[in-house]
Amino acid sequence: MNVFFSAMTRKQLEKLPDENPTIGILLCTAKNDTLVKMTLPADNNTIVASKYQLYLPTEQQLIAEVEKIKKEWEENQKR
Repeated sequence: MNVFFSAMTRKQLEKLPDENPTIGILLCTAKNDTLVKMTLPADNNTIVASKYQLYLPTEQQLIAEVEKIKKEWEENQKR
């Protein structure tokens, strides 16, 4: 993920003036496992989002949400 994030950070030279720095959130799931990884630029002091929250969800909260959605999707596939 760091390689991809570094490449995207370098591409920021191509961003428009009103665009914010890149952040990385990776959500992966398999049959019996869910993984969440987050990364921010080293010099990042601010995160700007379209929906305001006091904090980012923890990796465990994101894992729980991915697993909940995955379970709902699997149940819908059985119908």
